[in-house]
Amino acid sequence: MKLLDKLRESLARTLRVPEGQALPVAIVWTDATGEWCSLAPVLRAAMPEFFTWGDYRPEQRMGPAIWLKCVVERTLPEAPALGTTPILYLPNVSLETLRAAADCPPQWAPLIELQYRGRVWHQSNGRDWTVMAFLTSNEGLGLEIAQDKRTEEAIGRNLPLLVDVDIHTMSGRRLDADDFDRLSVSDPIRDLLQWLNAPERFEESQADRWVAFRNRCQSEFGIDPADGTEAAIKAIAEGDHGLDPVWLRFSESPASYPGVSKLLRTPGSLAIDESRNPAINESEEAELRKDLEVLAGLDQATAAARVQALEAQHGVRRTWVWARTGLSPWAMALEPLVTLAKLSKSPIGGATVEAAAEIYASSGYLCDWAAIDALSRFRETSSDASTMKRVVQVLYEPWLDASARHFQELVRKAGKLVVSTVPFEHDVCTLFIDGMRFDIGAAMAAELEQRGLIARVGFRFSPLPTVTATAKAVVMTIPGQLHGASAEDFTPLLGIKQATAPVLRNALSARGVEIFENSETRFPSGAASGGWAEFGAIDSYGHAHPDDLAIRAKTEVINAADRVKQLLDAGWKKVRVVTDHGWLLLPKGLPKVDLPAYLTATKWARCALAKADAPVPSYPWHWNPDIRITSPQGIASFRAGDKYAHGGVSLQECVVPEIVVEHGVEAVHASILSVEWRGMRCKVKVETNDPTVRVDLRTNWKQVGSSIVAAIKEVGAGGEANLVVVDDKHEGSAAMVVLIDSGGAVLSQKSTSVGEK
Repeated sequence: MKLLDKLRESLARTLRVPEGQALPVAIVWTDATGEWCSLAPVLRAAMPEFFTWGDYRPEQRMGPAIWLKCVVERTLPEAPALGTTPILYLPNVSLETLRAAADCPPQWAPLIELQYRGRVWHQSNGRDWTVMAFLTSNEGLGLEIAQDKRTEEAIGRNLPLLVDVDIHTMSGRRLDADDFDRLSVSDPIRDLLQWLNAPERFEESQADRWVAFRNRCQSEFGIDPADGTEAAIKAIAEGDHGLDPVWLRFSESPASYPGVSKLLRTPGSLAIDESRNPAINESEEAELRKDLEVLAGLDQATAAARVQALEAQHGVRRTWVWARTGLSPWAMALEPLVTLAKLSKSPIGGATVEAAAEIYASSGYLCDWAAIDALSRFRETSSDASTMKRVVQVLYEPWLDASARHFQELVRKAGKLVVSTVPFEHDVCTLFIDGMRFDIGAAMAAELEQRGLIARVGFRFSPLPTVTATAKAVVMTIPGQLHGASAEDFTPLLGIKQATAPVLRNALSARGVEIFENSETRFPSGAASGGWAEFGAIDSYGHAHPDDLAIRAKTEVINAADRVKQLLDAGWKKVRVVTDHGWLLLPKGLPKVDLPAYLTATKWARCALAKADAPVPSYPWHWNPDIRITSPQGIASFRAGDKYAHGGVSLQECVVPEIVVEHGVEAVHASILSVEWRGMRCKVKVETNDPTVRVDLRTNWKQVGSSIVAAIKEVGAGGEANLVVVDDKHEGSAAMVVLIDSGGAVLSQKSTSVGEK
């Protein structure tokens, strides 16, 4: 973990808002003394959304207050892409200055209102984040630092150097001025990269140690910076072994060194290893895009074969450093396209409705997710988005249509879908997410498992037609009271009332279910029938913005996982995630089938209530089997131009997830804080969530038989263990302190010397 990573995390937390509230338009970063200024160039290079208040210099993303306001309103070409929140850094401006509206100087006055429409990055106590506060606070890096003037000045001098330092190497001890000053002379690899990145700026800022830097480069790398950058760049590009550590460091964080990328592009740095030349990668990207553009005119099998051939040619570029700098978008996007090409070769079969649903829920949905993943790689405003849509369409549509036609035949033979009800249980909150298709639900379950929760994914059938009016009532389970009369809007009756959402919620409440209002989170009240909460906007967003749904779907996965975690943390034993129906999405539109208006009483995109026999298949309405609902064959729509639709009969619309989530067992983690020797006795301090973690001392950390202590010790509740080396022959020898879990697995290790003083 590095300083830049922690800053990103802290800024991201600032953007979090409760469900239903508008996202902040900007993050305002106030800095009363301007002490973060030295870090601004690094932040500009790493974060395209970072802007600075100051003189008008748009090429440096810097300008006065009114210019920053235009950036926020997206009226300037310098503004960040939609979906990215600008960060406005205000050096020498305090939070108190902005809050004191009446006394705020005029040069900052236009920014006052952004503290209400945006979010101010500040400490939990409401104060500006100073550098020292961020370095020492548990909300920041949590370092122990001497609180004296000399240390504070050393931090100021070396703040940009902290960006590349692994913070774990600085934790567990008290840091002073010498520790921070050591940063400026202890890492020649970093210094060489910073010099190559911006030679003039480096030489100017490091004038006091330029000679030492030259000497170190000559001894370490065999080059003299006084000769210019050409020799160093040529050696890096040609794979000179002496500069391999420099290339590896650059590869870890290429966005921090854009100047190095620019130099590697020059004709004099033609690489023996082509992966080191960004110009080659750029040429390959253009070729790949051109090759993909021609797929739209091919049949599915030929297009799929061509995609796999392109993967063999370009897939390796995902391992090149340029992929991490965003310079290989098509090589990255090729990955889900390859998955889509492979999976779409075989439409989903099965001898029965249940068998087809089992196949879809076990693996078939991955084809849908591959299409979503591919479409999410480019924003709608990008010129590449249109190319991606055509490629997805040619691969995905035949599979989607063939799978739907087979499933429809199975449903016709069965006569109906067997729809199960959802149980309501004590201490279990039922979370309804409108339009959570199976692939979205599976992605959410995977996200929850990444967070240490247990998520069991099953499936149910949505009733016909697969629209909210019919399907949500099934999920809400009002036994014996729901029935169908007229199906004009596909809504059943509850007694004599239409079963609208408010009516159904009132019925659930009368049954003893605890009803949540909007996005509220509350502790379980002990209601015998558990709770009911609703969340998400997948379906409404799909109808309104089908072109952006793929990108939004990934956001909804994270948001839904957050909501489930909130409910579990509030005390609910389990959360049962349910939905009403799935949907179809084709980026270039669903095929249209004609159904004359005079034959229908109600006609939606994928379902209709026919007045007479219509030339399309029909199915019994779930709430009244005497009423027949018509739906087009395959994936067709009754309306032209539909890209997103539901209401018909397909696996994507009918097979929906039911996910039960509960707390899992927390993974054991442990780290070594300090190792102290007194003679042949060693005291090890450990940070862990499990007091049964044991400490050993080995000559080879991988080999149990290399232990040199009298006994392995548990750290216990105090987080300490005292070890004794019994044989004096080991004094002064290198050894490894090793932390072991109850199963014998090594959790962490740290080198030491036996008897070290």
